[in-house]
Amino acid sequence: MMMFIMMPFPSAAGVGPERLLLTTQEWFPYQYKEQGEMKGPGVESVKCVMKDLKQPYQLTMTKWDKAQLMVEVGSQHGFFLASQNAIRDTYAVFSDPLDQQNWSWVFLSDATDVGSEKFKEHIEVAALFGSNKWFWLHKQGYKVERKPRTADALLELLLNGEVGAILANDAVIDESIKKLGVSYRAISRKRVKSNPLGVYFSRAFVEKYPQFLDAFNSSAKKCMGIGYAVIN
Repeated sequence: MMMFIMMPFPSAAGVGPERLLLTTQEWFPYQYKEQGEMKGPGVESVKCVMKDLKQPYQLTMTKWDKAQLMVEVGSQHGFFLASQNAIRDTYAVFSDPLDQQNWSWVFLSDATDVGSEKFKEHIEVAALFGSNKWFWLHKQGYKVERKPRTADALLELLLNGEVGAILANDAVIDESIKKLGVSYRAISRKRVKSNPLGVYFSRAFVEKYPQFLDAFNSSAKKCMGIGYAVIN
């Protein structure tokens, strides 16, 4: 199921299209639906950039793998919030950051050695299907067979003993931990990395509107993290 919002602004002549088409996933707390309205710091940061550019736009919310495919095939101009990887770089161009995410391993035992070759060879792990973390696990040689599409489902795989560890975004998995009533004393974490989050624009779009990305990046510097000020 998809939902979208449209916002009119006087067009920034010659820089962008008549209406910019951006798609995203429901990814609490960054972007989510509440009573039919898109909310969250990710949405607010994008709105800030659009207002600064005076760029008319439409936001669509759908499944994450579909959002990326829509940009790859050209039915949408870009997707957000995303971190950068080599697969996405083949068909899209990454913007300057609007936010940041921290990746951490989450597991149930302090004795879990997620970096050992024995663990990689024998223990199944998981991340949100279609996410940069999911692809990173595959590239690093971990056993990844499950395809959870929500953070709640991801955490439940760990709690039910179906996987030995999960790789998750700190802010996202914290919301699931609270929602499911899991004690923080029952889980352990190990920070993996921090990644900037931005918008991926299709290469065809960037070629058609060569001035747009520079203009977007200039506005992104002003709007970085502004979504938190708006919602707090």
